[in-house]
Amino acid sequence: MPMLAVIAIVVSIAAVVAIRRGVDVRFALFTAGLILTAVAGAPWLVFDAFQRSVGKGDIIGPICSAMGYAFVLKATDCDRHMVRLLIRPLRTIRWALIPGGCAIGFLTNMAITSQTATAAAVGPILLPLMVAAGYSRLIAGATLIVGCSVGGNLFNPGEPDIVAIHNATQASVGDIIGQAIMPNILSFVMATLVLTAMGLSAKHRTDKAEEVEDDEPINVVKALLPPLPVLILLLMQPGLNLVPPVFAVYPKGLHISMVMVICTALAMLVTRGGINRLTTQFFEGMGYAFAKVISLIIAASCFIAGLEAAGVIASAAGALASNAALAAVLSPVLTWGLAVISGSGTAPSVSFSQAMLPSLATTNVFHAVKLGISGAIGASVGRTMSPVSAILLFTTTLTDTEPSQLVRIVMWPMLAALGITILHGLVF
Repeated sequence: MPMLAVIAIVVSIAAVVAIRRGVDVRFALFTAGLILTAVAGAPWLVFDAFQRSVGKGDIIGPICSAMGYAFVLKATDCDRHMVRLLIRPLRTIRWALIPGGCAIGFLTNMAITSQTATAAAVGPILLPLMVAAGYSRLIAGATLIVGCSVGGNLFNPGEPDIVAIHNATQASVGDIIGQAIMPNILSFVMATLVLTAMGLSAKHRTDKAEEVEDDEPINVVKALLPPLPVLILLLMQPGLNLVPPVFAVYPKGLHISMVMVICTALAMLVTRGGINRLTTQFFEGMGYAFAKVISLIIAASCFIAGLEAAGVIASAAGALASNAALAAVLSPVLTWGLAVISGSGTAPSVSFSQAMLPSLATTNVFHAVKLGISGAIGASVGRTMSPVSAILLFTTTLTDTEPSQLVRIVMWPMLAALGITILHGLVF
């Protein structure tokens, strides 16, 4: 093994250890990239990568505008109206609270790509209902985490994982999401079934059962606004050709950021929440996305520049391209492990896509997209069972439980989801 490759492995392990000990993920990745490029004799490469990433409108636009829209939905209570509309039928079918709660979290995460924000919208409504129905706080918290974090965001065209796959392979967003449907749904269903079975255990039930009143009216129009951009983007794919005049102007389909801005304007008109206030919320959301998400992508790009300088990327991509079975196993397992350690699903998934997919896409775009999706699902699974993830720590505050207690519940559904993802990759 070349000395540069050995150094790259050592530096990468050191970065992982630093992250596990609480060092900021972005700092660890950037520093690792700088060290590797310096060892390779070209330290300027990390700064070139930084500059390129900062100016990538095809990444920044979709992600920031999607988060801006999510902030507007929260400011106008549209997210809560959607959650309450979805939860209302479950009030009379208490045995379905675990699978139903997971499904509601999953659907909400499709519209609101931040897992913690999704839990903040769903948790205050779902958790009291489950506890009142006789479920323990642990199983209620696990239901919230699994539903809100296991991968619903991967069906949102503005999700960083999807944008990264698109940018790396040049496959259309519609094709990427279409290819993600089966493995992502399988992962979600497997996790939900395992958690539902665990919820049947007597130790996760209590004798307490009471009615929870919710007489507040639901604004159906507000409830329909969160999924609107997703529906528009899926229906307005060029292949469907539903509105030919639109495709005459945009032959490759509507820009994600355009749809988010249009839906934001519609939300302003429908909710009458104040133009100035909602405009501020939209741009605060964009800023939040840059600080929390784009910064991770920039740092990951710098780290990848270091791995490329050391020759690791070319070697790894060659191995994945030549061994389909190895690729099917490694793509979700690698991102899963990094997500468990770091608590972030975005950084491992985006890093994997940026590093491995471009070279694979030159020979087989379908295979590259498939691996990118497997990596994204693996990262989602890892984040969901990470003791340091934001959504798990947030849920502990809602349920008054310890992170270790929730991890012991959530890990089994997540390991089952990881297993079915690997199996899908090997079979299909």
